[in-house]
Amino acid sequence: MKVLALDTAGPVIGVALRVDGVTEVRTSRVQRGSEGLLVPWVQELCAEAGTTLSELDAVATAVGPGAFTGLRVGLATATGLAFGAGIPVVSVSSLASRAADHPGRVLCMLDARKSRVYAQWFQDGVASSDPVDWPPDQVLEGVAPGFVATGEGASVYRELVVAAGGALAETWESPAVDVLARMGEEAFARGEGTDPVLVRPVYLRAPDARPPKFI
Repeated sequence: MKVLALDTAGPVIGVALRVDGVTEVRTSRVQRGSEGLLVPWVQELCAEAGTTLSELDAVATAVGPGAFTGLRVGLATATGLAFGAGIPVVSVSSLASRAADHPGRVLCMLDARKSRVYAQWFQDGVASSDPVDWPPDQVLEGVAPGFVATGEGASVYRELVVAAGGALAETWESPAVDVLARMGEEAFARGEGTDPVLVRPVYLRAPDARPPKFI
């Protein structure tokens, strides 16, 4: 099976290509211009694997939560590639993919700005709470110590995590796009692929941008 994966939910973006169980990855921390990296990375990975987009089975994409602009860029790229290749898209939570390979009790947090985080708790890779858009101290209020925190938000609020009895995962910065590719492969095998035109981002808050008002 051949699955392409893209994650642009955080400041570290990534693309992965999984071919017959072997995954190759490209990642980079970017502030802007991610749209100029994604397609060249896809082309490089396909060339190195000796395959083409038309030979892929599916495209997996992180649908959020995450940065609004980043998600839009990633989803536009993923759905555009899938539509052009005539293959389905598998939607994966950006929090779930980052937490999936961490055993035990895991808190995944992405920085949501405005002193808030997109956060969700997991137990052995399985969600044990709903995703929320909360202040980090509210996410950590009353939690038992002995957990691992991952994601960009875990680093931003490191002191709060440690004070609550948690520890940062060594791979907190990684977008885990290799895991996303594997999860996409597994979901596709279960028949969970979707027509690219039906894919939608998962936002936990309304965007700040508002349409102009006309008199």
